[in-house]
Amino acid sequence: MSIKEAKNNLPEELIEILESIYTNGQLDKIYASYIRGRYINFRINTLKANINEVMKELNKNKIKAVNCSFVKNAFIAKGAKERTLRNLESYKEGNIYVQNISSMLPPLFLDLEENLTILDMCAAPGGKSLYVANLINNNATILANDMNEIRRKRLEYNIEKQGASSIIVLGSDGRTIGKRLKNYFDRILLDAPCSGEGIITLKKNKKLLSWNKKKILSHSKMQKKLFDSAYNALKPGGTIVYSTCTINPFENEEIIDYALNKYNDLRLEKIDLDIKNSIRGLTKYKDKNYNEELYKAIRIIPNEYMEGFFVAKLVKRNQ
Repeated sequence: MSIKEAKNNLPEELIEILESIYTNGQLDKIYASYIRGRYINFRINTLKANINEVMKELNKNKIKAVNCSFVKNAFIAKGAKERTLRNLESYKEGNIYVQNISSMLPPLFLDLEENLTILDMCAAPGGKSLYVANLINNNATILANDMNEIRRKRLEYNIEKQGASSIIVLGSDGRTIGKRLKNYFDRILLDAPCSGEGIITLKKNKKLLSWNKKKILSHSKMQKKLFDSAYNALKPGGTIVYSTCTINPFENEEIIDYALNKYNDLRLEKIDLDIKNSIRGLTKYKDKNYNEELYKAIRIIPNEYMEGFFVAKLVKRNQ
């Protein structure tokens, strides 16, 4: 499928949004990622695994795993299918976890320390909660929340398999947590439900029918309510990391702009990540101006290795 054919399968409104934000070179990368998909990524679970033994099994099975330079113990499995990794003993025993590198990024900006109380507000299937548990070696209390029962079962399964004993599962509507657990958490990860424009994979001769502007605006309303809840649940001095796997401004910059305008004690901190397939957060989209501080957020441009993502880090000042 050519880029021209790919664009024929995408909604015109989505193309308009993308072409209002990205350069021609960046657009080529995005459309190519939609056509070809992305290499399988995984990380080694150091709560259980011996890294050398995992690498031996990968070599034995002739799986070429390239180390990611900016995420510790993360790898790109070039040429391997996900089902190939799933057949490994390392996978079956929970020694590796299949997860895109972009999805591993938000926990890295939570300023994690031992003995914190951490909320993953929309957690299932659990990749980010599991990575948080991994990063602090189970020495914290992590509440992983998801209101969908089927997704929550998958979350519970992954927690047990990965040996993440620091994680407690909740089944609440994330929009209500701030009322019930006010000023309770040291850190909050809000990886919000979104339109998923960063993970689109097109099938030949099939139009993308799951995307429309009405859904985008509905997501945006829900994301603002989730952020309000996260703000209320966060202790003064605490940190919220907001992320999505989508790349339109209505679910990203607009949410952070809303939060900064509403809460005077929130400060946006700069995400320092120097990778080629990224740009800073937008401070302007068409005739809409956002808070000038939004350049501190980061947009990951989808390519053959990474999904498209948006990440913003905010600190609630001590009063």
